[in-house]
Amino acid sequence: MPMRLLRTIAMMIALGALFIVTPVAADEPSPHQREKAPVKAKGPVRITDEELHRHGGTPPGWRFTVPDGDPKAGRAVFFKLECYSCHHVEGEKFPGSATERQTGPDLTGIGPEHPAEYLAEAILDPNAVIITEPGYTGQDGLSTMPSYADLLTLQESMDLVAYLKSLTARHRH
Repeated sequence: MPMRLLRTIAMMIALGALFIVTPVAADEPSPHQREKAPVKAKGPVRITDEELHRHGGTPPGWRFTVPDGDPKAGRAVFFKLECYSCHHVEGEKFPGSATERQTGPDLTGIGPEHPAEYLAEAILDPNAVIITEPGYTGQDGLSTMPSYADLLTLQESMDLVAYLKSLTARHRH
């Protein structure tokens, strides 16, 4: 197996291990609605091994959630990766003019628009969802966003997601 594939698989397994388990009600809202709902206290789900397997290997209503990261540290990751060279964030001071060479979407106010899990996937596996609009898709039909799965630690991934979630229309950095 190619080394890059092995590293990507290892990163996804490790990321999955860092995600926490959150029970969700049976008539759960859509991910977008869930983001706007009050945040439930995080805590462990307690279940027997037999019950776990009876429910198909996961607790009833279970889903991955991205652990809390540090938005300030995430801004440093955004800077380190030079994300500003493709993405504009209104109110931020980064080197150069992102508006002149911006190829990715404007991230101003993105925080409330997407669940943390979606943002994490966009960073680690940008071809999981391909936006079919100019500027998002290359000639090869794949996302123009590069994958950062091989470049980020798990903590950096969580921090970068926390930074993106902190970007709201009202909140200027």
